[in-house]
Amino acid sequence: MLKKLGISFLTAALFLSLCFGAHALSAKGCALVEADTGRLIKGQNVHARLPMASTTKIMTGLLACESGKLDTEFTVPAEAIIVEGSSMGLVAGERLTLREITYGLLLVSGNDAANVIAYLMCGSIPKFVELMNARAAELGLSETHFDTPSGLDGKSHYTTALDLARLGAAAMKNKDFQEIASTYVKRVPYNGIRDGRLLRNHNELLKTYDGAVGIKTGYTKKSGRCLVTCAERNGVRLVAATLNGWDDWGDHRTLLDYGFNTLKRLPLKAPEGELYVSVSGGTSETLRCFVPETAEAALSAEELKRVQTLIELPESISAPVDANQKVGGVTYLLDGSVLAKCDIVTADAVPCAEKRGFFKNILRFFICDDHLKSKKTP
Repeated sequence: MLKKLGISFLTAALFLSLCFGAHALSAKGCALVEADTGRLIKGQNVHARLPMASTTKIMTGLLACESGKLDTEFTVPAEAIIVEGSSMGLVAGERLTLREITYGLLLVSGNDAANVIAYLMCGSIPKFVELMNARAAELGLSETHFDTPSGLDGKSHYTTALDLARLGAAAMKNKDFQEIASTYVKRVPYNGIRDGRLLRNHNELLKTYDGAVGIKTGYTKKSGRCLVTCAERNGVRLVAATLNGWDDWGDHRTLLDYGFNTLKRLPLKAPEGELYVSVSGGTSETLRCFVPETAEAALSAEELKRVQTLIELPESISAPVDANQKVGGVTYLLDGSVLAKCDIVTADAVPCAEKRGFFKNILRFFICDDHLKSKKTP
């Protein structure tokens, strides 16, 4: 029996080493996605539903950044800061902008900041949680459910590594969120004292991993160590998520290294053959079109072979037509994910034939009329 278990363990270890290199991943669930498309590059147990601790605050922070109220100043409500766990040290009655509170949420993982954001945006935690779950549904995170804005454990508070990585990718597309999550040290007011609080980001990869730009750590006894990171090199942006991993820093280095070794920023092949569109009412019946730019995407060599090109071009357009006028588009797809979009434009101008003919008829009318008059003159 022990011999069989030993063989099984060695087999699993060999499989992991082949997939991810020498470092065997410690996390119960992990996923690496390409940030632009959210497509899965590598992972294990990517659909396992697990608690996510303070990585929950990615959604809370995203909603704050999407609110349009980041620079509005608010008064901290007393009922919102009665919460256990990590804190940015908010004081009841002090005034801060939502942006400053969001720094405390994402850098030092303030549970008080999470609750305050919920109260300020929705008036209560339950209503804000409804907003969190609605936004998750909009993002297609079908295996995620939130009970709290902070990540404190709840009966139905869970996500999967794949959903969490995709949430991280969506959040990092928001410029305000990215700016906050990528900040390592920030000073914000403390109860009226300017720059009275020093906030230091818990994400050590910001300082130790080349290209790291965010985003959030998390831990409870139930969830274990959780982490979401984002890194970018040479135009390739990746997001990694791990749930319940004792060596999350090592796991993320391994996942991100794998992604950067696998994906490269590659040009996408332009549509084959000449592109033409029919022109009605113009001096020319057809018009050549072209794609003026070369699209690129982060792909592996194998993925590049599977890219599909969807051309959208009308059968006919009406004159007049300008040169370089947009008439259609090209969409590059990989397994249903949109990699890039480019315009299709006209190569030349085509004036309106009707207008030209109208002036000719007017001219002809006067010429003919003068000719007739000259014949009638004795």
